[in-house]
Amino acid sequence: MMRSGKTRPGRGCHGGLIPVILLLLSGGLSQAALEPQLCQRGEVLLADDFEDFGTVPGRWFFREQWTVAKGTMIRTAVPGENQRVFVKKPRYGNCIIELKVAFQGAREIRVMTGTPGKYNAVVLLWPHGFRVTTARDQTVPHYPTIHGECAHQFEKGRFYPVMIEIHGEEILVRVGNENHVVVGRHPILARERDYFAFQVDRPGAAFDEVRLVSARGRADGWPAARGRFEKLQSQRPWLPHGVEEQQKVREVIARDQLYRGSEEFRGKVARVEERKAAAARQFPEVFRTMKERRKEIAAERKRLTEEDPAYRTLRNAINKLKRAEVDLLHLLHPGLKELPEAQYHAALARARSESQEATALQMVVANQKVMEVRMRTRYPQLEKTNENLRAEGRAARAKVADTPEFKLATRAVGEAVGAEKEAVMKAAEALVMVFAGEKANQ
Repeated sequence: MMRSGKTRPGRGCHGGLIPVILLLLSGGLSQAALEPQLCQRGEVLLADDFEDFGTVPGRWFFREQWTVAKGTMIRTAVPGENQRVFVKKPRYGNCIIELKVAFQGAREIRVMTGTPGKYNAVVLLWPHGFRVTTARDQTVPHYPTIHGECAHQFEKGRFYPVMIEIHGEEILVRVGNENHVVVGRHPILARERDYFAFQVDRPGAAFDEVRLVSARGRADGWPAARGRFEKLQSQRPWLPHGVEEQQKVREVIARDQLYRGSEEFRGKVARVEERKAAAARQFPEVFRTMKERRKEIAAERKRLTEEDPAYRTLRNAINKLKRAEVDLLHLLHPGLKELPEAQYHAALARARSESQEATALQMVVANQKVMEVRMRTRYPQLEKTNENLRAEGRAARAKVADTPEFKLATRAVGEAVGAEKEAVMKAAEALVMVFAGEKANQ
């Protein structure tokens, strides 16, 4: 999937000795030298250099914050926090993930994997370094943890190779070259995965030469290689963080280690969950989670769709106006409709911004806003913000806060949470960790 005639670090170039010399001087060839150390390459499940607009949408799910241009997949300038692009219906287990990535204004890029309904391994890239994590999985359960961090300076606009290898319970992540590495181990990794995505916190970033390859076994010499990587990792500090973030890192690691290694701690966690569940049964309006409240709203929306003709009429009118807006943008911008899907959504957002002064578009948008106001006015229960839902919880708490039963229930929860927290704090203090810019803490 390599293409000639481009001057990004790590790319193959043609045309004689001069391009090769230039690559050597810039470090390009050294960046391209990443080869699997944990896994043996198996079947290629995904290989994208983003040159063929016709095939890209068959694999990737695009929205307006993402597009393909100049042979790369780009996080566009369209506003939005933590926007994702993901592969459609991947299936993979042990694997090698390869890509080239460039920061172009973003502050955080995430490479995300997941199992059915849960996240799995997640690699966070920052302009000054990267972190390797595994997520929480309440079905086992497993707590999230941080396997390591490594400093790495990403020059803005420059592409760097990233390789992520997962086999069984082991993970190996390298960026740029063999010296920028994090190695880890966790039972949550030994899973079949069905989710693969990139997340970028804000504009912009670019991705190229993305490959997802199954692993057919461990690489020869992995135990020795792992020893080298672990030694390298142990000899360098963690990334610099403020005092609060340092403590958070320690506690995340300590909690995971305690839960996996201490039956006594698992008992403390179970006691917290039991007492929280008892309190929720006794005072459901107070302890209902945000997720549960959102499910209630979704259920109400479904009920209205089935039973309320007025609701269906309003909803259909809003959707019709949204389609009319898109049709009008197609008329105002000839050729927009014919763009490949990989470019269409970002181009539609740009056309919408450029056409704000068009009278016809203003009329359609104004009518849509009128209908949306009618919807919010008639069905306010469907338009609750997170703050609205939190306020409902606070109001429910205020009604029972002074009752003996509520005080008893919350005291029981508080005692259990305090015991668990105390164990985590004690384990966190015992961790030997050195953060950049500080002395060792023990």
